[in-house]
Amino acid sequence: MNEIREKVEILLSTILEQHEAFLVDLSIRSERGEKLLQVFVDTDKGITIESCTQISRELANGLERDGIIQGAHRLEVSSPGIDKPLRMLRQYKKNVGRRFKVIHQAPDTQLMLVGTLEAVEEERLTFQTDDGRTVTLDFSKIIESKEELPW
Repeated sequence: MNEIREKVEILLSTILEQHEAFLVDLSIRSERGEKLLQVFVDTDKGITIESCTQISRELANGLERDGIIQGAHRLEVSSPGIDKPLRMLRQYKKNVGRRFKVIHQAPDTQLMLVGTLEAVEEERLTFQTDDGRTVTLDFSKIIESKEELPW
């Protein structure tokens, strides 16, 4: 499976570069007798359905042309969605002003905060918590971060 993943990532890198997009996550697994290839992509301004469709077509053509996945398979290309954790620092920049639930590493323990992302400066993220505190975290200390939905 790792060999397939590497080949898909190489193929994707060229396609995504042409669309000014980046890979957020890639999942390849077997499901009901076929391989399921899930590709989550984004741009610094947000990905559109049209871009996902075009990337999917180009990826499907490349997979077939290069014979990367043998047998029955299904391909899904989409944005990461609001329920997926942010994985890259560049994802935070377009989400300033949104509320997040963040699990982060502190000395000797893990802590959680819920707050609004106020700023992204280099590798540091600043949040305003519900109780009025300002918390600045180094990106490397964030374990998981998901947007907190208002409902």
